[in-house]
Amino acid sequence: MTSLKNELIGTWKLLSYIEVPIGGDDSLFPMGKNPFGLLMYSPDGFMSVQISKEERLLYGSNDKLIANSEEMAATLEGYIAFFGKFKVDNSNAVVSYIIKSSLFPNWNNKVQRRKIDFEGDILYLKSTEPILSNGVQVNSYMTWQRADRSIDENFERRILKELSI
Repeated sequence: MTSLKNELIGTWKLLSYIEVPIGGDDSLFPMGKNPFGLLMYSPDGFMSVQISKEERLLYGSNDKLIANSEEMAATLEGYIAFFGKFKVDNSNAVVSYIIKSSLFPNWNNKVQRRKIDFEGDILYLKSTEPILSNGVQVNSYMTWQRADRSIDENFERRILKELSI
């Protein structure tokens, strides 16, 4: 029997990110309907995730450390990033993230758990406990697709073409 850890190892491209309020309100799309994201699991137990809104406010300055309040707020609201270690509970199909550092510092040195489900090269992750998001308790649902070389090559070709390189 293949372990879930072995199935997770690799790089995953985000297809969707939805938050469902536990009170039954309409679903939320905190990173918009077409977010970007990569989730990486390494064989030695490390993980990293980055998710961003499709359209993000550019800084008026070309200096990453010089931004006005609106630009800084938009940066924080439009990006999720954290890294750390991961452990898999095969019997319950749950992955636990032991977060070492996060863009949202309140998650540093905390654990988050996700229910795992697969359908071919698609990975479904659902939070096992609600989190607070914009003042509302929600469960998050993320759909990922295993990234392959063609995804990277197409992205690189498009960027290089736009830059005329």
